[in-house]
Amino acid sequence: MTSTKDSERHFLQRIADTLAQQDSAVVKASELTDFDWDTLCFERDKKLLLKFSSGGQETVFALPYETHYVAEPYVEKSLAERCVGREDRIVIRKKYPGYQDVIEFQQAD
Repeated sequence: MTSTKDSERHFLQRIADTLAQQDSAVVKASELTDFDWDTLCFERDKKLLLKFSSGGQETVFALPYETHYVAEPYVEKSLAERCVGREDRIVIRKKYPGYQDVIEFQQAD
């Protein structure tokens, strides 16, 4: 069984690999993880909280806003305070195209 830190590293590496040659991509949410889950919820707090739930268990990644971001809930396509399933598609994009610093998560069309 992988640890939460290993799973978080895998998640971050998958994002980096996906965006290595492009500024944005639409991906199936489950493609970013190396573990099973049913629901992924995005919460804005002191950090961006990604809460993966499955069978009463929860795994939480707390990512700093300096590196990962969701817009406020009232912003169109924001994932803040929303949940997605494994098969749902989300947009991962460089907040500032051409740079590697901040990654934003959005709802896909």
